[in-house]
Amino acid sequence: MASRAHTPVIASRLSAVVDLAIVIVAFTACSLSVPFVNPILRQGHSLSTAFAAAAYQFLLEGLVPLTLMTLRREPFASYGLIRHNVAPSLALGLALALLYDLALSCYARTLLWIPLRRQPAVRMSLAAGFPLCIVGLAVTVLVWGFLEGFFGVYFSRKLNLALGHSGRGWFAPGTLAFALFNGGVHLIVGQGLQGFMFSFASGYAIAVVPAITGNAWGSTLVQTLTNAVGPL
Repeated sequence: MASRAHTPVIASRLSAVVDLAIVIVAFTACSLSVPFVNPILRQGHSLSTAFAAAAYQFLLEGLVPLTLMTLRREPFASYGLIRHNVAPSLALGLALALLYDLALSCYARTLLWIPLRRQPAVRMSLAAGFPLCIVGLAVTVLVWGFLEGFFGVYFSRKLNLALGHSGRGWFAPGTLAFALFNGGVHLIVGQGLQGFMFSFASGYAIAVVPAITGNAWGSTLVQTLTNAVGPL
């Protein structure tokens, strides 16, 4: 009886291992094209190029997790995108984003606050003029804010499940692992120690919000408010 009771738990952990492996392999494979594709997309000046950049970013971090969720029939609610504790989640996310932006501002010796200010898709969207710029900015926030933040939540939860951990606490393994993953990715692409440190910090902030509050909406807020933040 005991072995039968543990069978669903083992199956859940194995599926989490498989899903996480698929996500990492797909992300790594797609990332090999970044040095070639990014320079082309960043030189664009039109709204269509902004959409192309958003589609490329979706391919990197959004398509595989969402596909796996569909195949596994996992609702967003299972990843903390729920109503319960939404206020504490957003409050913690806002506090962590403020600390991050303050630290980055001190490092840059200038006040940095405008979210996504240095994201090329924002420049391309604004160049399209009103009202098309609203569509471009909405897509930018959706992809580089919500979906990138959710990627961290997905990664962290899958690792916790694979390890049989509750996922709660400031030092949950999924939280620390995604922070290292996020920092390592930016280190590999040539952003140096500074890129690693700030990306580690943002990755930690994204993953720790649901680990403390049980709600992941604050994670997407952290990513939106800290990603490519620029000067006033």
